[in-house]
Amino acid sequence: MSSTAVQPPPPVPPPPPSAAPSAGKGIHSKLYNGMIGAADKFVPAKLRPLWMHPAGPKTIFFWAPVFKWGLVAAGLSDLARPADTISVSGCAALAATGIIWSRYSLVIIPKNYSLFAVNLFVGITQVVQLARAYHYHQSQEKLKQEQQQPAVQN
Repeated sequence: MSSTAVQPPPPVPPPPPSAAPSAGKGIHSKLYNGMIGAADKFVPAKLRPLWMHPAGPKTIFFWAPVFKWGLVAAGLSDLARPADTISVSGCAALAATGIIWSRYSLVIIPKNYSLFAVNLFVGITQVVQLARAYHYHQSQEKLKQEQQQPAVQN
């Protein structure tokens, strides 16, 4: 007589991670968690996947890029400034961080496409500003050279 033991079913895998509330203990974390908990009741079923996404509105991964669009708006408004007032070092720093963080936002888990988009636009607007500053300085150099050449007499 052969004994065959009944195999137990395989364990159920845990559910995927969802957007967890802030783990902080301070007043700001309690206030934030209270606001998110209150808003949680009003999120429609169709928007629930976005709401619960690991990079959704319940996390800093959503809000940081939202507020960073202010840098893009500032960069676009700076296009109206005269080219001689452009800070080359400031634009270079913002362009570099925009490009670096664009790459980083696609490497981290969860991939954060909103962070990628905002950093790409920050980098692009600052590269445009650097190009404006470069063209301005080149035109100033050309004017200096033209003024230094002696006038040709007939």
